[in-house]
Amino acid sequence: MGMRELRANLRAVVEKVEAGNPVVCLKDGQPLAVMISHEEAEHWRKIEDALAVLHALGVYPEALADPSELADLASLRPPDLATIRRLTSEPRAILSPLRTIGVSDARAAFATLVGEVAQGRVRTIVAKGHLAVALIPAPEFDRLRALARVISWFRGAGLDLATATERQVVDFVRARRGQTGGAEQQSAG
Repeated sequence: MGMRELRANLRAVVEKVEAGNPVVCLKDGQPLAVMISHEEAEHWRKIEDALAVLHALGVYPEALADPSELADLASLRPPDLATIRRLTSEPRAILSPLRTIGVSDARAAFATLVGEVAQGRVRTIVAKGHLAVALIPAPEFDRLRALARVISWFRGAGLDLATATERQVVDFVRARRGQTGGAEQQSAG
């Protein structure tokens, strides 16, 4: 949606987004920001926490060309240092501190709000007394969507990154390394 249309229909758009339909905010045909439900934003924050634990264990799933490479965590090599630096220095706007604005104030200052978001500052719109939607930069939305295959692989392997605790991630990686490392040793012996 264009900025004018979004601003004019902000309350209705917030309700649509809360129902699970993201909306891309366009300016001159270019995506600047994306509105997602607050629940979806929280979902992504939890996934980022799980990815941070994986990084601490030397697993960088977003650096792999194919998530199926994760099947053998025992022999999986961490990427080169330049790739690790790039991945860890990449801004993660979804993790920014919670900054809220009421729907009426958001409507009144919509252009300024979208400009701030386009510069990397996530804002959460409050509607009817609750956290309704998060407005995130368009590149952040693309980065998160690119993680979908990795998230699906982990879910299929028995670990839901959106709900896993730090301990569950560590236990999963250790067990997986033990299974695949043990199979390697048996086939070599």
